[in-house]
Amino acid sequence: MLRWVLVLAGCAKLLGYSDGGVKSKPPIPVYTDGADGLQALFTDVLEAARKDDRERVHDLLATTVMTDDDLRGLFGPRAEKLVPRYPKLMAGLCNRGGVEMVAQVYERKYDTVEVLPVETSGPIVNSTPADRAVGRALQKPMVLYAVRFKKTGESRGMRYDFFFYENGHWRTGNQLGQFLDD
Repeated sequence: MLRWVLVLAGCAKLLGYSDGGVKSKPPIPVYTDGADGLQALFTDVLEAARKDDRERVHDLLATTVMTDDDLRGLFGPRAEKLVPRYPKLMAGLCNRGGVEMVAQVYERKYDTVEVLPVETSGPIVNSTPADRAVGRALQKPMVLYAVRFKKTGESRGMRYDFFFYENGHWRTGNQLGQFLDD
């Protein structure tokens, strides 16, 4: 009997399990600035969604959450009305939205991540009215992006807005643009 316990314990270690058969989670990588870094982050999100790994989707999306101080730094006095809303929006994105994302990726057979630079002023390229509201409200200039999951060969898919890189991390304002009025 003891022999079998030792054999099973050894197999568990060979398979990458430790501490009672619980597989340790791989660490979240550090993603670089620019479209390539955001592409890498959302390629990881897409791959986790395609594997129905909802926990990994949640963990990856959770890395994009801003603090209240981040919001205040971006929007100055306008942030005070956004601070109470933002956690609810992010809970929707990371929790329910993550589950929905997995279902949509599976159902629609999404296999591609498209990163779109968003123009918030000047000619309207890849931007929505909410994107332009964000651009007007920002306290400092920054490059914004949108991300779209889609099926190869299709022009449309599932779009997520308001991503930016700051202090070594990708962050999102998710749907805050709809709450920024002039």
